[in-house]
Amino acid sequence: MNVVVLAQAASASIVIRDRRGEILGRIEDQGITQRRIARNARGEVVGVFDRRANLTRDARGHVVGTGDLLSALLLR
Repeated sequence: MNVVVLAQAASASIVIRDRRGEILGRIEDQGITQRRIARNARGEVVGVFDRRANLTRDARGHVVGTGDLLSALLLR
């Protein structure tokens, strides 16, 4: 019996909540592209962190700063 196994790496996701437990958003780690994507509670992209460039950009592509600042973008 021939078996073909197709594996797709699922992106890891971290849920960010406020003090009351309400979801502010989530940060998805996409290992293959070396990027982390922040989405607000509605699922809209609010920012992207590129590990290779060490830059965080907002949803419009403007540089916010160096390092991973995605959690700060969720609080905007």
